[in-house]
Amino acid sequence: MHSLFEEISSTHSPESLTERVRSSGGVVLLRTALFGSRENRYSFAAVAPFLKFRSFGSRCELRTGDHVHVQYGNPWRLLDSLMARYEIADELDLPFPLGGCFGFWGFDLKNFVEPRLPRKALNDLDLPDCDVGFYDSLVVFDHRLGKTWIVSTGLCADGSRNENKATERLLFWRAMLHQSDNPVQNAFSSRSVSANITERPSVRSNTSRGTFIMAVAKAQNYIRSGDIYQVNLSHRLTAQTHLDGWRLYQQLSSVSPAPYSAFYDSGEFQIASSSPELFLRMSGAHIQTRPIKGTRPRSSDPDQDARLNYELLTSPKELAELVMITDLLRNDLGKVCEFGTVQVPDLVTLERFPQVQHLVSTIEGHLRSDMTHFSAFASCFPGGSVTGAPKIRALEIIDELEQVIRGPYTGALGYLGFNRETQLSILIRSAICVGSMVHFNVGAGIVADSDPLAEYEETLAKARGFTTALHLEPDFKPFFDS
Repeated sequence: MHSLFEEISSTHSPESLTERVRSSGGVVLLRTALFGSRENRYSFAAVAPFLKFRSFGSRCELRTGDHVHVQYGNPWRLLDSLMARYEIADELDLPFPLGGCFGFWGFDLKNFVEPRLPRKALNDLDLPDCDVGFYDSLVVFDHRLGKTWIVSTGLCADGSRNENKATERLLFWRAMLHQSDNPVQNAFSSRSVSANITERPSVRSNTSRGTFIMAVAKAQNYIRSGDIYQVNLSHRLTAQTHLDGWRLYQQLSSVSPAPYSAFYDSGEFQIASSSPELFLRMSGAHIQTRPIKGTRPRSSDPDQDARLNYELLTSPKELAELVMITDLLRNDLGKVCEFGTVQVPDLVTLERFPQVQHLVSTIEGHLRSDMTHFSAFASCFPGGSVTGAPKIRALEIIDELEQVIRGPYTGALGYLGFNRETQLSILIRSAICVGSMVHFNVGAGIVADSDPLAEYEETLAKARGFTTALHLEPDFKPFFDS
């Protein structure tokens, strides 16, 4: 059978549809904002996966309904074998997924890419390394054409396809999209979804300013010793809030919209992301990555904003850092691409967001015939822009200098489609919501001539969207754990 594919007239936004179907469980929303980019055109909503997969080290849990099956092994390889079971090869050639594996892959899956890496940092949150769902149906919003489609594949956990199931899921989405009472406000409107909230929670960091500055100094010693050229160092901010993950997502998206905004509900915790950075986009055999390096805050004063823009574009440090990471990612793509196909069509471009502005480059290539999307994803993981160069030594230094593991932060979030359409963002500018606590990591790229205090202040600038969503003052200062 072929997938059911239906265009539908609906007044729902991605947010209002997600609000309506949240009770179905396993909700995921991938929301395109700032639609000026040719690529950032579609938003996706999905619920109720037919299979859930999560991993804790080598312990992998596969859940179908109420049944949980435990396997031990490399999560990347297990996921690759599952994708082979569900691949749809003979469908319409469409630029978005016909169902797929949606979720997040945390930073510590790096240990299954490079098994020799150390595991010294504390795992204090005890979150899964990976949490994904396999979805047989979804709703696609095309923001360029203003159209909405339902996709229903009828896929079952055993890999078979059931026409009755495909019809049932199509009818479910049709009913949800036709209901329009009590519409939910779009998260990207100019009004805050929680304008009357007066709560101003305190934020604490897992490391002090002095300790972070000392870590920068140690990293610079490694650079001077020739171990590395650059490394990304981070710390984690934590706050208590009455906002659940969904409301925090709406707040974060309202004050800090980004091309790869996302909400993922694991049940036990939620991820609210406002990521500006693409990790990998794969369509058939084509692969692309777009690393971000170099950051300046935005200013409401046009003259000051222009000065910050010029300062970023002419900074030898920022330009050298971007070129360095671009070269690292050329090498990463070279491991999975046909010889001679890796290109850099854009080396340095400026991209502006409401809170910050960045320098970005684009690298692309043509996958080798023996490469699946999952194997290419694993080989390139984690993204070089959030590790350093050379990557392996930088990962060892991150484990030494950061006090707790990163968890989802600087991993990836997105989808691998059953029809070989894949898009994954880097999990930055992202909040992890566990009960009444919310965690938000921020980092900075360290090079030989970094100013340690300036790098620390840059991390706080990157947290501005998060702190604004929590109704903190723009010049907040975090408390520190002892």
